Amino acid sequence: MRHRAAVSGGRRLALRGRVTMENHTGTGQLLLSDHVEFYDRVHLFLDGRSCRISIGDRTFVNRRTEIFCVDSVSIGSDCAISWDVVISDTDYHCIVGSPSVAPVTIGNKVWIGARAVILKGVTIGDGAVVAAGSVVAKDVPAKTLVAGNPARPVRDDVDWSLEGTGVLPA
Repeated sequence: MRHRAAVSGGRRLALRGRVTMENHTGTGQLLLSDHVEFYDRVHLFLDGRSCRISIGDRTFVNRRTEIFCVDSVSIGSDCAISWDVVISDTDYHCIVGSPSVAPVTIGNKVWIGARAVILKGVTIGDGAVVAAGSVVAKDVPAKTLVAGNPARPVRDDVDWSLEGTGVLPA
């Protein structure tokens, strides 16, 4: 990772391949909790003057995921972020009358499926599941499964686990 001075925390950080971080202003922060895992070709963009990406305990971010941050992206503990996911708190352009930047908050124990897109201003509640290929433009309640483009609730009171899948060590 380039710009190591912007990274703090993170006992037992696991880098399972090449992970890149671009801190264009030099003042962005990446705050990691314990046992965070990044897989190959994860790319983090810290593009705002005081932007912050924070990632909670035991969260893993899978291959080719990109996180774009101009203000704030917060990812909780025990989250599973699949491959080719895009999380962005910005449009990187301005439409007159609309904010171009808004924080993204992902709660604890959230599962985000492959190729999902999480857009600016979204809050995803604890225990929620975002189906593969979904485009999330509105808040997701806790323990709700959303799917589609745009993502819509398809099931309430969901519960998920990685135990028994072979993904986590015994």
